[in-house]
Amino acid sequence: MNTPYKQVIELLEKYREFMVSRQRAAHIQRMKEDGMELSRIHHLDSEKLLVAVCAHDLFRDTRPDVLLKMAKVWNIPLTDEERAFPLLLHGKIVGEFLKRRFGIRDEEIITAVAHHTSGVPTESKIVKALVILDTTEHGRSFPGVDELRKTAKESLDECYEKVIKNKIEYALDNDLLVLIKSVETWNYLKLKGVHDEVF
Repeated sequence: MNTPYKQVIELLEKYREFMVSRQRAAHIQRMKEDGMELSRIHHLDSEKLLVAVCAHDLFRDTRPDVLLKMAKVWNIPLTDEERAFPLLLHGKIVGEFLKRRFGIRDEEIITAVAHHTSGVPTESKIVKALVILDTTEHGRSFPGVDELRKTAKESLDECYEKVIKNKIEYALDNDLLVLIKSVETWNYLKLKGVHDEVF
């Protein structure tokens, strides 16, 4: 049986008190505050978005070996990226947790939490909003973040594309792994509406 979203949010906030670090909890709270504003501006389902916000990093501070064990027990298929960097699993673990603990089957919420780190090819405004909020919440400080925040209020679609670009550029500039889903998302966004043959 599905737990009402308002009750899910309240329970997730209680879990947050002992499952994540103080810094992580503050990050989630800032996202919640910014998420309410984005919901008002873009007429989003605020409860649905807040479930995703309050849940997305619940397992972010869980040890990598524990994440791998949870993935095995819950039969979550692993990518090569996740085998090499198990911390990348935390979003998928959250998605499975929401299904098992609260009976949540809403694909927007599950997809949002599962892919909030990388982004994912999607037209869902809830998914886009979570990815955007994770990057732009008002405690973040990096070159260009103010412009991203301004764009987020004007257009979720445009901001989502800019955030994905930012993720890829940051990885390349710092000689880090470029997540496959980020590349897939970038290509999806670039090919949207393109009907001519690509050479």
